[in-house]
Order: sequence, then structure tokens, then C-alpha cells
Amino acid sequence: MTPRDDQAADLVGQAEALTRPIAKRPPEISFGGRVLFLADDAELIRRQLHEGLNPELTRDLKAKLRDQISTDEITPAYICFFYDETLGDFPYLGLEVRSGGAGGHGADGRAAADSTEAPIERGTVRAGGFICSVAGKRRGKGSSREQSPYAELMAGIKVVVSESIERIYNENCQNLGILTTTNFGLIDRIRSGEPIPLSEFTAGTDEITRQIIEYGGLFEFNMARLQGQVTLPAPRAAAGPDGASERPAASRGSQAEDAPP
Repeated sequence: MTPRDDQAADLVGQAEALTRPIAKRPPEISFGGRVLFLADDAELIRRQLHEGLNPELTRDLKAKLRDQISTDEITPAYICFFYDETLGDFPYLGLEVRSGGAGGHGADGRAAADSTEAPIERGTVRAGGFICSVAGKRRGKGSSREQSPYAELMAGIKVVVSESIERIYNENCQNLGILTTTNFGLIDRIRSGEPIPLSEFTAGTDEITRQIIEYGGLFEFNMARLQGQVTLPAPRAAAGPDGASERPAASRGSQAEDAPP
């Protein structure tokens, strides 16, 4: 293929991008499916994966949820050699939880090292038909690898529920189209297929993040932006040393270039 052919192909791709139909998610969304509770209890996880157990969220179960699940536990480094839907075979393979399911957590959110195991095997999350994954505090800490939420997405996870979610992991989920929430009250509604307002997942976000969620991810948002469907907020002026507002940095740069020496 010649450079001219490459240029022609690029132009065709751009034209298709500008005409491809892009729509927002509906105001209410329904799921309906299984919920995987990532508890600090290997036997409970195995029963969900292999015996079809669908536990109810009780106070005891919520107290057992693993805290501080890192992205390295969601997708260990060796799994990151994969880059496509194959990643859906691997979510949570590095997750270590308590073998007996009893006792508390250590300072890092894990049980004692001599009583842990990794109960999740390749392909079991995808085969289980789970659409929602639930954990405790600080979900997604550690490296910012996008393979982690992508592996969850490819395994069928559409919603992530945790007591707290680390910022970069949360943004990666939103960019890929996974919905995130800290509202445990939505779990039964997600499982039953009850319509849920999309605003439950956009509340408290900034204008751009809200639109990314509404369009189903960053790629769709940018396609809509290219087609003129997106309204971006005007950049806010930064305050100067005396408290007066200044022009945005980009404008200042242009002004400096145009100024006489």
C-alpha cells in the first residue's frame, strides 16, 4: 500500500466516524443477572463460581468483602501480555482471600499470608454469567493498568459496586463503559433487572464525565464530539497572584507568540 493509499484510507475512516450513528444510553437501564461478591472467604467465592450460589447481601457478608483489591490482583502482570477479549478469561486470578473465611483483615486489607489462597481460575468468572462485581474499600488501588477493567468488561461485568473506588481505576471503568457506584442499595435492583435511572451512576460527576457515562464510554463520547453532539464546558480561567482571573494557559501562549519581541 502506497502513502497515497494510506491517506485515502484515513479519509474514508474519518468520513465513517463522522456518519456512524452514536446514541446515548437510555435514561433508565436494566441489567438482570448474577452478582459476584468478592469476599475474604475462598469457599464462598468457589460456591458462587462452581455451585451457582447467589448469596443475599447481609451485614455479615458486607463485613467479609475484601478491601483494597489492587489492579495487580484483578489482572496480574503476566496477564497483561494479552490485549483483546482474551482478557475476559482472567479477572481476579491474583485475588488472595482467606482460606477458612474466618477472622479479620490485615493492615493491607488481606488476611494473614499463611492462610490465604487464590480461588478464582481462568474462565470461571465469564462462565458464571456475572454482570456485577462487589467489593469493599479502595477497590482498584495500585497501578493504573486499563487491562483490569477491560478484563472485567470482557468477562461480562457491567457494573462495579464497592464501598470506595480508587480514582484512576474508576475513570478507566467509566472510559470503557463499566458503570461504577458506591451505593449498595442498587445491588438487588441490578440483580432483578429493575430499571435504574442512569443518574444513579452520574450523580456527583463533572460535566464531561457525566457525558462519557451517558454515551457509554470515552470512545463513543469522542465520536459524538466529532459529530457535534457534545457540548463541552468552557475552560475556567485561573486566578492570578492578585486574585484576578487570567486567561487560560493556551490563550496566554498564543498571546505571547503574537506579542512583539
